[in-house]
Amino acid sequence: MDRPRHLAVIVAAIGLLLTTAAPVGAAQAEDYARVIRSRHAGATFVQVDGCTQTEVFVSAMDAKFGSRPGPVNKQGLVGVFYRELDICSGEGPRFPVVFSADAQSLDRLVSSPRFGTASIDVQLTGTDGDGNPVVIELRIDWAAATAFERSRISGNDWFPAGQKRGAHVHTWSHGLRADAIASGSVTVGGTHVQLAPTTDATLEQIRYFCQVLQHPKGGFDVDC
Repeated sequence: MDRPRHLAVIVAAIGLLLTTAAPVGAAQAEDYARVIRSRHAGATFVQVDGCTQTEVFVSAMDAKFGSRPGPVNKQGLVGVFYRELDICSGEGPRFPVVFSADAQSLDRLVSSPRFGTASIDVQLTGTDGDGNPVVIELRIDWAAATAFERSRISGNDWFPAGQKRGAHVHTWSHGLRADAIASGSVTVGGTHVQLAPTTDATLEQIRYFCQVLQHPKGGFDVDC
């Protein structure tokens, strides 16, 4: 999904949440604001050694979110899928899978202030293709290879729709995306693989802001 569509989906989902809310008395509904900043790095590695093609798919994120008033929360997520194919068996493209494993953790992506670089250095516990436990060590570095593309989406609506009373909701999303170069290594069950640099990688960021202002003569309980 391209970046503008990705942002549009987020705003549409938020709008769905807003429209499912119910009207309440003005004394119950309160003004508030919510801020989210999410950074994501992804990479795909494919390399061949003899008859073995190794594929590694990596996704990592770091998010900060909170309401005003309220505390700032931080959340991370790292996921990896590892697969080895026997490319000497048949003509392909669907070669037999010799080994596969995947894992996830709540570790956070580490990035520079301007998001020109990012990295992860984590150990994850997951399972192989047979359901057996496996330990995956992952060290990946990203560096932006192009200037960041920018996209913006904003909204300004009343809830209930069409009435200038209830809740006045302002939303704003700002997206950044750049192609990147990623490199690093993965160790699966003690087997170490050095990953050659790949250009099949991206760095992405979303900043989202939502403000809810209640009408003094009748509020509308919304969540964004």
